Amino acid sequence: MKPHTSTAGSPRRRAAVGVVAVTLTVGAVASAYALADNDRPAAEVTAGDAAPQAAADVAAVATDEPTAADVLAGADEYTQERSDAFWDAGYYMQDANALADLWHVEVIEAKGRAGQMLLDGQPVPIAPGSSLDLTDPDTIAELEAEAYWDAGYTGDDGTALAALWNVDVYEAKATAGKMLRAGEPLPIPPSGTPVS
Repeated sequence: MKPHTSTAGSPRRRAAVGVVAVTLTVGAVASAYALADNDRPAAEVTAGDAAPQAAADVAAVATDEPTAADVLAGADEYTQERSDAFWDAGYYMQDANALADLWHVEVIEAKGRAGQMLLDGQPVPIAPGSSLDLTDPDTIAELEAEAYWDAGYTGDDGTALAALWNVDVYEAKATAGKMLRAGEPLPIPPSGTPVS
């Protein structure tokens, strides 16, 4: 029998490689868990938390169960339901930016978090529209355009108003939006369905 001159295929070497792989996996999961755990107050996090949880997360991956990182990430996930709750409550993009600044998170996470708070019946720390700069002409134009479309007016209605007022369509829609925001009636009814 010829002696082994290479240890590449030896059982001892394969076992060592397996131990290293498991150690790296547990270490990576523990690091991910620790990063995801940054939002917990320091009093709740102990040095012993990460290692047992990392081992549990490795076991969960093998059985396709959600890991602790999955559960934590889901709390601020941006879903359609959360998006609808956020926008339907009357929030604007400026409000989303203010929430992101307040919470020190990305804008999409702020919208997801606020949407979930609304779904849970919890108050959001910034009121809808409170972040709008009402001295900014662009913001005013945005609100006027929103008033026009939300009242159920369409592109064809803008064309009809432009002909009636003898102005271009853009100016007709802007004027109509300004009138609607001021509570003034327009000379024609909307041909679309108003947003309730």
